[in-house]
Amino acid sequence: MKFLKRYSIWLHIIGWIVFVIMPFLTIPNGNFNAFRQANFQSFVISQLINDIMLIAIFYFNLNFLTPTLFIRKNIAAFVSYMVAIFILMLLLNKFTFDTFVKPNFQRFPRSDIQVFQHRESPRFLFIPFPFFFRTTLSFSLVILASSLLALIKEHGIHKEEKQQIALEKTAAELAVLKLQISPHFLFNTLNNIRWLARQKSDKTEDSVVKLSQLLRYMIYQAKNDKVSLTQEINYLKNYIELQKMRLAEKNEVRFTYVGDIKQWNIEPLLFIPFVENAFKYGLHSQQESLIEIILKVEGSTLNLFVKNPVFANNSLSDAEDSGIGIQNVEKRLMLHYPERHELNIVNIGGYFSIDLTIILTDVEPTE
Repeated sequence: MKFLKRYSIWLHIIGWIVFVIMPFLTIPNGNFNAFRQANFQSFVISQLINDIMLIAIFYFNLNFLTPTLFIRKNIAAFVSYMVAIFILMLLLNKFTFDTFVKPNFQRFPRSDIQVFQHRESPRFLFIPFPFFFRTTLSFSLVILASSLLALIKEHGIHKEEKQQIALEKTAAELAVLKLQISPHFLFNTLNNIRWLARQKSDKTEDSVVKLSQLLRYMIYQAKNDKVSLTQEINYLKNYIELQKMRLAEKNEVRFTYVGDIKQWNIEPLLFIPFVENAFKYGLHSQQESLIEIILKVEGSTLNLFVKNPVFANNSLSDAEDSGIGIQNVEKRLMLHYPERHELNIVNIGGYFSIDLTIILTDVEPTE
């Protein structure tokens, strides 16, 4: 289809050249001398006039009749146009024959004219005589070719429209998913700052600064389709540092990242729901808890591993918000990395873990 679009003008030109010269190439050998003696120039003029009319009919049907009548199921009007145009073609062929061709045979013996006019063979269906048969065949071929081309063109337009609708739907869905993440994250972070303020902690001001950095990233960077992996990791670091401000002595968070992280782009805000989920359900004020977050890049493979304990008072089974966040990530992964990701979620033995692998082969590296 792309080839046809790219070279459509040349294909039309070549097709019409072949169409115009074909009658001259199929003149029977026995009658060519009669044509030449009967003023071949007159025959060429007659033929070109008819061909120009056929070309006009071709594009009229291609751009108007078939798209606006036939495809729209207005068959009666389409047939009426076809009949009227066919009658017009018959009259034109008769006129050109009587004006340019027929007078040039009057000086020849009747026997030569009869041989020229009535000698027919199935091999020479494109012989310009009798003009009724020639008009019917030429008109039918032109209408059939233009109608088929119009149908193919219409099918291509519908296919492109469906693809465009699908892309717009995907973009809208992704925008909604991002908006679902942001309010949930902001709500939890503000609760953390409120908790620090109630404790009159010296970390309150620092937490507000961290929050402003996170919001700046979410507003100005996360709106892009892709961000550098380095930016996304810095975002996670700021979030983790903000969460650490309220940790008890028995709580511990380990965040490590290894590999060539500077070479790749990633979908923004893709990891934060897993990390946020770990902080929300993996901490306990009285019991020891450890949250592990490991991000590795090996070649073109990225792996994120998050593990946290699950306490009885922080049951994941009642965490509707957590479920929504993870479902959002799963949808975004399917949309952005189809067949190039694997997500394993395990909730057993008092621990909750996620193991996410993404193949970054098709992602453009950052410069």
